[in-house]
Amino acid sequence: MHNKGFTLIELVVVIVILGILAVTAAPKFINLQADAKTATLQSIQASLQSAAALVYSKAIVKGNQNESASNSNTVNIGDGGGLNSDGELLVAFGYPVGVADELQRLLDLDTQYDYKTLGTASDTVALYFTDNGEPTSINDDCIVYYISSTGPGVKPTIEVNDCV
Repeated sequence: MHNKGFTLIELVVVIVILGILAVTAAPKFINLQADAKTATLQSIQASLQSAAALVYSKAIVKGNQNESASNSNTVNIGDGGGLNSDGELLVAFGYPVGVADELQRLLDLDTQYDYKTLGTASDTVALYFTDNGEPTSINDDCIVYYISSTGPGVKPTIEVNDCV
């Protein structure tokens, strides 16, 4: 009598080989670190949006939400920093200006992140992981970028570029 099929040993060998392939090949196809970094940047984006909304509410109370950026257009965030160390934050149309030093006062991030003002107009800031290197434009991967408000009632642009 001839039985057609695989022996138990043959099946075990095939399963072991598939297990070895899965352990070595799967990490190359699944980039969990990039997904984790992107999720972290998305949480920073949400924090920036919340901080900008709080600053805008302070600007409404002060009545300067329709003024463009200037050294006299500020709201007090009570951190003891900024102009003359009095806690004043520069705003443009009620929202924080896109300057690295000003945005850094809003978020308490650790040393694995850094801020960089992009361009010459000083209205765009990128937040990035320091181990990724400094970004050169808002099109770089793995950054959160902030572009100042451009007019009354216009929210600032706060976007995330996914990590790859």
